[in-house]
Amino acid sequence: MNKLFVIAALTICFLMSNPVWAHEHTHIGLNADGVAGTADDAALWIFASPQQPQWSTIYMTPTGDVVNGKAIYAAQLDCWMSAHPASGLYQLGGSDSSTDSAWQIALERVRFSSLDFYMELEATGQAILAADGDRLVLDTLWMSDNYNENGTLGAWGFHTHTAFLVLADGPGQTFTAQFRAVDLGNTGFDASEVYKMTFQTIPEPGSVMLVGLGAAAVFKRRSVRG
Repeated sequence: MNKLFVIAALTICFLMSNPVWAHEHTHIGLNADGVAGTADDAALWIFASPQQPQWSTIYMTPTGDVVNGKAIYAAQLDCWMSAHPASGLYQLGGSDSSTDSAWQIALERVRFSSLDFYMELEATGQAILAADGDRLVLDTLWMSDNYNENGTLGAWGFHTHTAFLVLADGPGQTFTAQFRAVDLGNTGFDASEVYKMTFQTIPEPGSVMLVGLGAAAVFKRRSVRG
């Protein structure tokens, strides 16, 4: 039982330390190196943060729904957002609310590792990016509280929630999804490099914590008796 206690405690620590549990954004911007006058100035860039562009493994927890004997798992990451750091770097451009942005960014599916992995618009449940090469246009809106390329407030951007879902046999399965950002507008931004995300199914966090608490209680009782 001591072994079970240790495993449960380590599992809880592992889950709680994962950086993708909170509401996070996958950003799309320009100029990955942040230096003007270099080759990537007009190239789109997908990133988690400028300091750590690549996401670590993104966890998927069970929704409670079952289809054809498989459980539906949903990812703990769901948002695509235009880049708006206060430094003014990486912005797509557009600081005039009376003039629409010339760019129109779309998310392109490159490849999913499994037919059981799929995506939906979170607001409507509509299936999206059903096949390789499909594109989802990210709706542009005026964001008065976000920084623009001049480092002042007020910018055109997007903030789109998409659900990552998978039919899985249980915890411990890994899936990958690859995307590219493309510009369908008049700015002529170059497509981004392919961005790969890795997902893993895990138990419901609450159930894991209950196992840990149960193991801890048994361990405590045995320690007192000993």
